[in-house]
Order: sequence, then C-alpha cells, then structure tokens
Amino acid sequence: MKRLVAVAALLAIMPAWASAQSPAQSSAQSPAQSNDHPSGGQGYFFFGLGDAPNWRRIVHVGGGGEGFLYKGLGVGAEVGYARWKRYDGDAWIVSGDFSYHFRRSAPRGGVDPFVLGGITGFFPTSTGRGAPAGNFGGGVNVWLTEHAALRLEVRDHVNTVAGDYHGPHYVSFRFGVTFR
Repeated sequence: MKRLVAVAALLAIMPAWASAQSPAQSSAQSPAQSNDHPSGGQGYFFFGLGDAPNWRRIVHVGGGGEGFLYKGLGVGAEVGYARWKRYDGDAWIVSGDFSYHFRRSAPRGGVDPFVLGGITGFFPTSTGRGAPAGNFGGGVNVWLTEHAALRLEVRDHVNTVAGDYHGPHYVSFRFGVTFR
C-alpha cells in the first residue's frame, strides 16, 4: 500500500515539476526550436524491472506506440514479454491504453510528463490461457534531441483473476527510449 501511495504522489507532482523545468520561450524562435511538432504520434521501447507480492523479481521488455487524438490525449498499444524469476515462468503481455501527455510538444531538452491507463491481457507461455487485467501509471519523456527521448515510467498491472500466477499487482519501473 505504501508503494501505491508513493506512485500516486509522484504522478501528482510531475506536471508541476515539468512546468517549473520548462525554459522561457522567446518570440524569435527558429522553426527547429518550435514547440509545434507535426508528429501525430510516438513510439517507444522499454526495459522494466519490477515485483509482485508473491513472485518477486520480474523482468519486462517490450515496445509500443500511441497516436494523439486531441492535444495531449492519446490512444496506444503495447506488446511485451515478462519473466518471473521466483516463479520461473514467463508471459506475453498485451495492453491497450489511453494516455495524456501534459507537454506533448516539448522541445529538445524539455520534459513531457504523462499518465496512462487501460486494459491488459496476460498470456503465459506455459498454459497459453490468457488472463484479463488492467494497468495504470505514468512517467516522463526527457527529450534529448528533437526526435528521441529518455523514457522513465512506473506502471502497475492489476490482475482481475484472483489466485492467478503473478499475484494481484505487478509494479514495474521502466526505462527506455521514445521517438517521434
């Protein structure tokens, strides 16, 4: 429960932190410095480490993408592979999410905090039988160049099937790259 409160607090302060970090914009910006990126979407790859109450030490890798519907509101999909060390099991994880990016068009050097949530399907390789779940989380994209960012994210997958192999929650701390 303490971990969930810490994640919620982190997500609550990210927008304020990002706006404090944004550089003052000049009216004489060149097109390369403009905040208006024509990109209607972005993709990402990640590596995550996490744990669940019953099956510690989870490694999760994957990638996904999202398209923006209106301003920072986006819809996306993700595919990943996770391995539970103590359980000695693995699964394919597929997610469909809605997201909101508070500074979607952040320039190079800018920070774009985001929150997301959606539905998830777990597909263990040992049984092939899927399990429904949900997910929520958030993070930041730190734009190192005009088209590439460092992605830092915390995501919690919530299992809806009691007694399933991975426990009721699976929290992962992810890092990766975002591109637009």
